[in-house]
Amino acid sequence: MFKVSKYRHTVGKVDKRELWYPDVNTSGNSSASTFVKANSKWVALNWQSNTGTIGLIPLKSFGKRKGETFLVHAHSSGVTDFEFNPFNEHQLITASDDSTIKVWNINEAIRSGATSLSTPSIVCSGHSKSIECIVFNPTANNILASCSTDKTLKIWDLSSGEEKYSWNFEQGSLTSLSWNYDGSLLVATGKDLKNRIIDPRTGESIQIGDGNQGVKPSRVVWLGNLNNFLTTGFSKMRERQLVLWSSQDLSKPIKSITLDSSTGVISPIYDQDAQLLFISGGGDSSVRVFDMNTQFTKDPAFTELSQVPSDTPSKGICALPKRALDVMEVEIDRILKATPNNIIPITFNMSRKSKSTFADDLFPNTSSTKPSLSSEQWLSGENKEPILVSLNPSDNQIDNDLDDLQLNDSEPIKKSTFFVDDNTQDNNNNGTVVVEEKQQKVGEDEEKEEENKSSSTSSPNIVSSQPSTPPTINDNIQRTGVVPKVVRSSKYRHIAGAAHQKSQFYTNLKINGSASNTCIAVNSEYVAVPMIGIGGPLAVIPLADKGRQVYVPCIEIGSQLCDYDLSQHNTSLVATGSEDSHVKVFKIPVGGISKPTANKSNNYTTTEVDFIGHNRKVISVNFHPTAENVLISSGGDMVVKLWDLNEGGAGEKLSFANVHTDMITSVDVNWTGDKILTSSKDKKMRIFDPRTNKGGLISETLTHTGSKGGKAVWLGQTGNIFTVGFNKSSEREYQLWDSRNLQSDTPLTSDKLDHLSGVITPFYDEDTGVVYLAGKGDSSIRMFEINDQEPYVHYLTQFSAGSPQIGVAKFAKKTSMDVKKCEIARFYRATDSTIEPLSMTVPRNRQEYFQDDIYPDTRQTCTPVMNSEEWFDGCIREPEFVSMKPSDMTNLSDAPPPPKKEDKFVVTQEIDNTPSRDQVTNSLLSRVSNQNATSNWEQIEKLKHNFTDYDNGDISDSEWD
Repeated sequence: MFKVSKYRHTVGKVDKRELWYPDVNTSGNSSASTFVKANSKWVALNWQSNTGTIGLIPLKSFGKRKGETFLVHAHSSGVTDFEFNPFNEHQLITASDDSTIKVWNINEAIRSGATSLSTPSIVCSGHSKSIECIVFNPTANNILASCSTDKTLKIWDLSSGEEKYSWNFEQGSLTSLSWNYDGSLLVATGKDLKNRIIDPRTGESIQIGDGNQGVKPSRVVWLGNLNNFLTTGFSKMRERQLVLWSSQDLSKPIKSITLDSSTGVISPIYDQDAQLLFISGGGDSSVRVFDMNTQFTKDPAFTELSQVPSDTPSKGICALPKRALDVMEVEIDRILKATPNNIIPITFNMSRKSKSTFADDLFPNTSSTKPSLSSEQWLSGENKEPILVSLNPSDNQIDNDLDDLQLNDSEPIKKSTFFVDDNTQDNNNNGTVVVEEKQQKVGEDEEKEEENKSSSTSSPNIVSSQPSTPPTINDNIQRTGVVPKVVRSSKYRHIAGAAHQKSQFYTNLKINGSASNTCIAVNSEYVAVPMIGIGGPLAVIPLADKGRQVYVPCIEIGSQLCDYDLSQHNTSLVATGSEDSHVKVFKIPVGGISKPTANKSNNYTTTEVDFIGHNRKVISVNFHPTAENVLISSGGDMVVKLWDLNEGGAGEKLSFANVHTDMITSVDVNWTGDKILTSSKDKKMRIFDPRTNKGGLISETLTHTGSKGGKAVWLGQTGNIFTVGFNKSSEREYQLWDSRNLQSDTPLTSDKLDHLSGVITPFYDEDTGVVYLAGKGDSSIRMFEINDQEPYVHYLTQFSAGSPQIGVAKFAKKTSMDVKKCEIARFYRATDSTIEPLSMTVPRNRQEYFQDDIYPDTRQTCTPVMNSEEWFDGCIREPEFVSMKPSDMTNLSDAPPPPKKEDKFVVTQEIDNTPSRDQVTNSLLSRVSNQNATSNWEQIEKLKHNFTDYDNGDISDSEWD
């Protein structure tokens, strides 16, 4: 029999974006050990500010929010740690570099109508230096432990704010604390690299032993009601490790696991009910899960179950209490992951055949909000285990009463405007939230709320049309299942990205990801990537030569390669820009670059044209998308030049100088080919008409404020512009602009993406209205649909790969798409050693028909609209459009309706009821037996009747003598 944990099939998944908490501003304080905390009512975030600030969001207020976030302006210095009171869910405790601990009553501030809080209820002063850690006693009310860099451990009674115990540790300050199950002991890690078991009421170190030996701080967590604890830290070799210890013997660890060589400090989160451990370090993109069950072993199993990857690095994680989970959906745990601008929920569920009954085997009784002891009882030496409650909704034993927080019954509630939640928006009230005014005690409200949950789960709150409604959230909103938000309909909502088979990859390459601004380019015949080597080698590989590249055909530039482009009109032309300020055009021989011989160099060096005109290195080169043999270049001299390839080395036709004040980061041409769009590191975007006599500049505007600059792309026939870049906080963001109204300096819409550092390149598909965002160093491609419905830019989905990408190129020839598989876009993705083709498809049922609703007539990109002479003479001509419909397919709009499902015919089976020989024999025997039984019974009844006659007096009494 296999001995395995019942939680082994727990699966973690990043929640859909509708359930995220977006538009937050996570602190970058390097001394902070905690960035996010949550209970069943609130999510608290270490907020980016000039002082120590905490941002508070109601737990049920996921999704887009309107209005301000409620802020607690807690300290004059950065917040290092903070905790919610486990026995009062509306009370927050903060600790800071300013050596103070402060108590904040959240509910009182909100009910008073405040949009922020800056006056604490209690201030605990006693430490002389920065506070490292605070942690609540799990059983005793208002008992808090804290440790500081002043090498002291202090025990506080928060009911009075008094310091009850203070113990010095001269060997080194403590860095992390954790209580045992009944709150009688503390385990601590310190800067002296020691682990300690401490009696907090006597200050005695019951056990001392060597801990993690790395120089960075370690973290510790006691494993519930076990005699074990776990530390996370670093080894002497600076490798991150997890170490399991017994509290009864600290001389040696029970087990140690080495993780990796990352530098982020790991935060351990332990679920004592399910015995699951969750870890994620600062900067990690994944959350890892370990099974610590002791069902079959004396010591915890300490085996890894799974991990939940994502693209966004973490600042910190926390877990929701069990009382906040959807147990009927078998939600085992929910982790909140704080990133620079989002709080991302990660849910861990288990599959069950039926979710109509409570899974009591997976959800044991959990800790309640009732303390087992008062602070006086604990200080006098008493110990008790936590009070447990059932998670079964039918038992209705979950008690969230707040004994300490009382409101005056007669005091009316004031209005507050700090927050409006889109998820509870009512269309008839102009976006105001529907909220019920509460005028009773918090404890009474909580009781009524729990009673109502058992009888109704969908009744809305009473509407208040006041624009300044207090931020009370309807707790009956169901987080799982149907999200309480209108889902926009789109044909491209479920785009599926998939890499081609590995046999279709181009492998055995040594790609240089830092040499060129363009890391990969593709046309209908070739794919090109810069290679590592001397002389700026550029590999130009025929698309047909898939697989391992034994010989890599290269062009040798002669100087360091800075940028390049492949012509879509004449597929054999390659334009390059280099460090020596030359713009060169090469023509690939028919059949590709020949293989090297004994008398011939490995690389191709023959140029068709060599343009000299820039005073500094060339930054970008681009073929004109509609005019043949027109080339656009920009240089470090901040000049844009246009060249005519038909005129050879003297082909410079136009030049725009003294316009840009910093390096140009992108160049794009509109769909008619008469306007040029540039973006620059001077944080401006400019539109030129290069063929006018007025200097060419039409309009300009300030876009992204980050130092890296951005990139801009025209959005086809719409006349709009999509830009990507960085803001002042180095967060990646996008903006949508109307090219006819740049003077307003205000985009149509904008939003933050993430906090990664890679420059994003946007690719727009004119046929579908989908923009693809691929960041350098990312492992994903994000997709957004742009249309005329607010907010105009709609997130669709993303394709994730297993390795980071150096660059991505979009295949421009739409007529080569596999319409029979509903392919709408194709990309080529470059990594360090491979080029991987990707296909984006739309799931459809009737793929035997041409899906004319997603395949409009497409622009003919491989055929020029005009020649260079016509274009430089000022000609404007719209591009030609062609159908993508194959001759052997029928339009879906002309297809007959799908056939109805055929009725199932029930075939009547004739059954031979003729009895067998054995059946006849058994029937006869049974009949004889029944007759004998009937005869015997008749004789018995007759005797009984005669006896009854005698008894009725037929025989006189004298005859008995």
